[in-house]
Amino acid sequence: MKNKKLFILPFLITLLFNNIVSAQNGNPSAAGSSEDGVKSVLCGGVERWAVKVLVDAAAAQVNYTPLPTTIDSLINIPTTPSTSAPRMAGKEFQSYVFTCNITVKKNEDDNDYHLVLKSGSETMIGEVPDPVCSAAASSVHVNEFISARNWVNAHIGTGAVSNVNIAPVDVTGVSFVDVPHGQTGAAPNQMEIHPILGLRFSTATGLNETGNDAPAFTVSVNPSVFSESAGFHITSDRGLSGKFRLELFSVSGDRVRDLDLPAATGKEINYTFTRAGLAGGMYIYRLRNNGSIFYEGRIMIR
Repeated sequence: MKNKKLFILPFLITLLFNNIVSAQNGNPSAAGSSEDGVKSVLCGGVERWAVKVLVDAAAAQVNYTPLPTTIDSLINIPTTPSTSAPRMAGKEFQSYVFTCNITVKKNEDDNDYHLVLKSGSETMIGEVPDPVCSAAASSVHVNEFISARNWVNAHIGTGAVSNVNIAPVDVTGVSFVDVPHGQTGAAPNQMEIHPILGLRFSTATGLNETGNDAPAFTVSVNPSVFSESAGFHITSDRGLSGKFRLELFSVSGDRVRDLDLPAATGKEINYTFTRAGLAGGMYIYRLRNNGSIFYEGRIMIR
């Protein structure tokens, strides 16, 4: 019996250690809820995640003045993909802007928006990080992540769209070299735009376009900086139906509120959010319709 106990103890210590490391590295299966209902939301992105969301030690050295380029130029840069390298000199220290078509939108396991960017017959991947994931939520670029995702939701759709059909767009973001793992639309050199920091239609032609699955929601929060309460106002010219929820996250990626919203009245929903004991600070909110994210933003509690 004594020998059996001696065997089990190291096993339990190893198991506990692995669970802690897994949570720190962003394994969503390690996320949990505390007794007060706060839930940590950890990203599935593990390999070079800090580089992907611009919180690595070298992120401040990136040139964020975008250099005009083309997909053809980017996918012909020689690269050496790695699962663990720091930000690669000459490859990942520049932001770019170029015109292309978006042909596919997927929601990745790590909650990123995965876009296939195409010019002629050439493709590459662009990704927009989930702004409430650990690390991404604290990035100084989180507002750009939020804006880019809201653009995708409004003009392409809230779920997966395999045949995106919108006008050409200008994509702005930072170059990143991924490792091959069967990604849809991957460039031959594994160069991506990760993260995407901005999306806009290239010409006025697309300004009023929405994709086949785009819900065309309009959201306002008044005031966005408050002490006790704020009003959420949601509208859609296509009508509102189904279940709506509001989630609130701290900048450390913890979900601190998960609330049902009232049923729509006509084409609008009005909801008063109350502080109810939350500490002062910045929070990211997420709105869902029938489970799908359709809008994200930030509020400040004084």
